[in-house]
Amino acid sequence: MNDASRRDALRLLGAAALAPALLPRPAAAQEAWPSRPLRIVVPWPSGGPTDTYARAIARDLSPKLGQPVVIDNRAGATGTVGVTHVARSLADGHTLLVANTTAVIGSVVSLGEAVQFDPLRDFTPIGLVVESASILWANASLPVADLPSLLARARDSAQPRLAFGTTGSGSVSEQSVEQLARHFKLDLLKVPYRGTAPQLIDLVAGHVQIGAVDYATAGAHHREGRLKPLLVVGRTRLAELPDTPTTAELGLTEPDFTVWNGMFAPTATPSAIVERLRATLQEIVEGDNFRAVANGAGNRSIFETGDAASQRLARELAARKAFIREAEAAS
Repeated sequence: MNDASRRDALRLLGAAALAPALLPRPAAAQEAWPSRPLRIVVPWPSGGPTDTYARAIARDLSPKLGQPVVIDNRAGATGTVGVTHVARSLADGHTLLVANTTAVIGSVVSLGEAVQFDPLRDFTPIGLVVESASILWANASLPVADLPSLLARARDSAQPRLAFGTTGSGSVSEQSVEQLARHFKLDLLKVPYRGTAPQLIDLVAGHVQIGAVDYATAGAHHREGRLKPLLVVGRTRLAELPDTPTTAELGLTEPDFTVWNGMFAPTATPSAIVERLRATLQEIVEGDNFRAVANGAGNRSIFETGDAASQRLARELAARKAFIREAEAAS
């Protein structure tokens, strides 16, 4: 064999040796999931409702999957810091998102091009797990007893403007109050916070006079006389506040500002992992431990997943965008 033939033979042998490595890795040989601790990113500070639900899920998820589950609070920019982080994470089922309506929907319509994720394109819903109704509260020191007296106070030009706290641009706490202000032609002062917990602290202290917060989070302050309920942001009255009217009774039904919380995975997460997560999450949500955390005080556990959850996201995103367009046109 001459030198040229020898070189050709060596090239062929080398190609044959490399060929198996270039073939797709069979599914049976892939790494089992989960192979390491899971991380649930919460795009809000600790102590708020989303954080509470995420920790309740994590407590039951860990023994069911056989791995530790760590909560990673990444707050900022109306939840977009944490949501963007998960959208860019490796889609291997080890990094998940537990977020609410504000972080996934409200931020997108309010911040526009500054948001670096698409809630419909970049995420797969594992399941929506809790629905909550916010309450418009007044600090106890504010001399109002109900919605009519609040409207009268807000319209009194001899008084300072009423300040309302929000958890950021696009939040239900912001947009539900702005919807009310637009409907009744009120001039209110908006004060943004990084999450529900710091917003509530200042509302109770009287640094802002009114604010929308869910009953589960703020109810203890109501029972202790520090907050007064004025309006339920939702479709039905709460058993805990039977005399407090709803926004639906005022004719304010679109957008629907019912707050939900849910778990999401990056959209490229393998379907087998998504389905196992969904089945496990459903067991948790339907179990006594999670229901004890989620049900009551204006909240209720749900399990909405797959196409139904995706369609709900698309519908609410469209309704919120229409709300923003109408507000911009009226300004």
